[in-house]
Amino acid sequence: MGTSKNKHLGAARPFRERGQVGSRARFGLLEKHKDYVHRARDYRSKQDRLKKLREKAAFRNKDEFYHGMTKAKTKNGVEMGDRGNVALSAETVKLLKTQDVGYVRMQIAKDQKKIDTLRKELETLLPTKGTYEAEWGPLSELAEIEKLAEMGIVVQPNSSSAGSSRAKGKRKAVEVEKHITFAETPSDLETIRAGPSTVKPKNEPVEVVDLGWEEEDAGKRKAKSQLAEVGQEADDTDEAVDAEQAQQHRLALYAALSARLVRVRELRIVEQKLGSTLGLFGKGAAQKVRKAGWVEDESAPEDRNGERKRYERTLFKWKLDRKK
Repeated sequence: MGTSKNKHLGAARPFRERGQVGSRARFGLLEKHKDYVHRARDYRSKQDRLKKLREKAAFRNKDEFYHGMTKAKTKNGVEMGDRGNVALSAETVKLLKTQDVGYVRMQIAKDQKKIDTLRKELETLLPTKGTYEAEWGPLSELAEIEKLAEMGIVVQPNSSSAGSSRAKGKRKAVEVEKHITFAETPSDLETIRAGPSTVKPKNEPVEVVDLGWEEEDAGKRKAKSQLAEVGQEADDTDEAVDAEQAQQHRLALYAALSARLVRVRELRIVEQKLGSTLGLFGKGAAQKVRKAGWVEDESAPEDRNGERKRYERTLFKWKLDRKK
C-alpha cells in the first residue's frame, strides 16, 4: 500500500528531447511541433490582415466625401481630433488674472517684510571697525548685495568649514569656566572692551608688595602661572571661535537677503506683466507702441560678448476715455 503511494517519489527516467544534429548546427535549435504551430498561426494572422486591407483598397469609393474631412487635421500622419474643451469667457479669464495678481502682491508683501527683518538683524550684527579697510565697511557690503540683487545675481556664502572645525577642536581641548566682569567707570569699560591687547606681556616684571604674609612655595606659584597661561590661551581661542561663528552667521544672512531681493525683483516683473494683461481686458482701445526685445544701454553691465544691453518689455498705449 505504502509502496504504491510513494511510487512517484522514486528515481524516474529523465525525458530528454532530441536535439539538433551536429551537422545541422548552423541552422540553430531543432524546431519542435509546438514551435511550428506558433509560427504558422502568426503567419496566417498576418496574411489574413493583409487580405482584408487589399479588399478595402479594392472596394474603396474614390468619390466618397464627408464634411468632417474639411475640419480634420493630421500631424505626422496621426489625426488630431477635438477634445471638446470649451474656451473660457473673457470675464472668467479676467477674474482668474485678478486672483493671480492678488497672490503675487501678497508674496511681495511677505518677502518685503522678511527683507526688513534681515536688514534690522544685520544692522545689529555689524562687525568691529578694525576688521575693514577705510574705504570699505558693513554698509558698503549691504549696498553691494542690493546692487547685485537688482542685476538678478544671488550671493552665496563662502563656506570655510575647515578653519571653524579646527577652532572648535581647540575649544573642546581646553575648557575654562566663563565669568562676568563688571566695570565701575566708563574708562574701565573701555579697557575691558579693548580685550587682551591691554594685558601686560608675560615677560614684564610684576611689582611685588610685601604684606607680611607667608610666601608660597615655588611649585605652587609655577602651577598658578601655568593655569593663568592656559586660561589666557583659552580666552583667545574662544574669541577666535566666536568671531568665526559670527562671520559665518552674517554671511548666511547676506545670502538670505540677496535671495529675497532677487525674488522680489522677479515677482514685481510678474506683477507688471499681469497688470498689462488685465489692462488689455478692460475697456478702451489699446495700441502696441513697442515690441519686446533687447536695446543698447550704456549704463547696463557688460555681457559675455562685451555688449551693454537691457531687455524691454512690450509697451501698450490706451486711448483716453472720458470718465463719468
